[in-house]
Amino acid sequence: MSREAIAKTLRRLRLQSGLTASEVGALIGKSGKTVNAWENNRGQPDADMLMSLCDVYNVKDILSEFREVEADVFTVSHHEKEVVTAYRENSDMQPAVDRLLGVNRKKKKITVYKAARSDDGEEDGYIQVSQDQIDRLLNAPETDDDF
Repeated sequence: MSREAIAKTLRRLRLQSGLTASEVGALIGKSGKTVNAWENNRGQPDADMLMSLCDVYNVKDILSEFREVEADVFTVSHHEKEVVTAYRENSDMQPAVDRLLGVNRKKKKITVYKAARSDDGEEDGYIQVSQDQIDRLLNAPETDDDF
């Protein structure tokens, strides 16, 4: 992580906590000027001091908090994190959630009974179809007139 990104993160965390630089300094045994210097990229706290700052700011996951966000990475809200956590903790509910959200599109085959002769003269019986084929059938027009 760049020094500038660390400085911006420290400032953001302090502002989110509702504390002034002087208040943070008093909590960690430094001056408000020192805290301001860290936030303006005129210095950096050492590892122990960074841990103390994380305690003051109630940071639970230091790595994710101080990770530089790349252009193609999106941020996730607290609610979204809770949803993902609940999803992971409730594996029995995952298929229903996947179905509801339309995200479970595995290419598995489903066995169905074919009660008609195919173009190649094959008799009725069981065949394998994909979920995509079933979806196309379900969304097909009811008559040729609907084309």
